[in-house]
Amino acid sequence: MKALFFVLALAVSLSIAEHPTAMGDSISNGTSSWQGSDDEWLHWSQLPNEFPLSSQYFTDLYPAWDSGVATDFMFLEQTTVNMIRWWGGYWNSSGPYPVDSPVEIYLYLDDGTGNAPTLPQHTSAIRSWMIPAGYYSEVSDGSDYRCEYELPVWIFFEAETKYWLEIRKAMPFDQYGQYGWIQSEPVSLSPCVQGFDGLGIIWWTAQTTDAAFELIWAVQLELEISTWAEIKTIF
Repeated sequence: MKALFFVLALAVSLSIAEHPTAMGDSISNGTSSWQGSDDEWLHWSQLPNEFPLSSQYFTDLYPAWDSGVATDFMFLEQTTVNMIRWWGGYWNSSGPYPVDSPVEIYLYLDDGTGNAPTLPQHTSAIRSWMIPAGYYSEVSDGSDYRCEYELPVWIFFEAETKYWLEIRKAMPFDQYGQYGWIQSEPVSLSPCVQGFDGLGIIWWTAQTTDAAFELIWAVQLELEISTWAEIKTIF
C-alpha cells in the first residue's frame, strides 16, 4: 500500500510544473453543454475548442510573474451589453476545481494597429471590473469551466470601433496552480494576444487563435432592473 501511495504521489508531482507555463496541457473537447437561452441576445460569440492560455494575476509571484490574454471584437452598430460569458481552464494543480477566486476584467481600445490593445496593460484600460470571489458564476462545462458575470451597469459599445477584452483570475500559483482563458477557432477579426512577465512574452504578443467568450444582452437582467426602478418610484 505504501509503495502504491508513493507511485501515485510521484505521478501527481511530475504533472505539476515548478514554474508557471504559458499554456495548459489539456485541450478543450469543444463540447459545451450550454445551448443558449430564449432570454438572451448573443451579440458576440466565440466558442471553446482549444487549449487554455495563461491569464492570471499570480498573487504569490507578482510582479516577477504576471500574465494576461486579450481578445478583440467590434460591432457594426451601437450595441448594449449587460452580461459577459467566457470559458476557462485549470492546470499545474491537483485541484479541486473550479477555484472560487477574484476575477479581473479589463476593456481596452485598439492601439491603432488593429492587432493589439493599448499599453501599458491594465492601467490603460478604459473600463475595469475587479470582481470578488462569489460575485460571478462558474460551472463545469464539458472539459472546461463556464463563467458568467452580470455587469453592474449596461455597457454601450460604439459602432465600428474595435475593442479588446482581457479576463483573468487572481489566485496564488503555489496553492491553486494556473488559470487560463480557453482558446477559440476560427479567429474572428485579429488573433488574441498574450503577455507573460517571467516567460519573456511581451505584452501584447499575437497568438494563432482567438479566446472563447460571449457578449450578451440578457432580457431577465433588464426586467430585474426595470422592476427595481418601478419599486423605487413607488416608494
